[in-house]
Amino acid sequence: MEYGDLLRELHHLAAMASYAGYGIIQRVPYTRVAALDLSYDRVGFDELLLLGATDGKWMRELWGEPSAHSTAAVLYADMLAADLKRIDADKEREDAERMDLLFGELSSNTRVETRPDPQPTPKRRSLLGWLFGR
Repeated sequence: MEYGDLLRELHHLAAMASYAGYGIIQRVPYTRVAALDLSYDRVGFDELLLLGATDGKWMRELWGEPSAHSTAAVLYADMLAADLKRIDADKEREDAERMDLLFGELSSNTRVETRPDPQPTPKRRSLLGWLFGR
């Protein structure tokens, strides 16, 4: 791979990371992320946290000054909001399924013992009651 290709790949990865954090980007379908226009001219490099000053200098020398400096999250805010909403709904559904599995197993494994109705205890008779049969 040539120097320019490696630098382009570095820029693409940094721009993709600017869309969402690590735990979120894993749950976004790749086809959605791949459809984003994350070109150098559109995204730039100043706002990309994964790129340093030297990376920006090399990109500027190789490709010139970009027309804008932004992040994928800013450029695609509506799409990111929809993805976050879907991810939150999926997480709530997964949590509910886990709770059902957990408590469903507990309730099926737990048996409640029922006691038979206790027999009424006979009255105790006093000594005089016993002697006189009362």
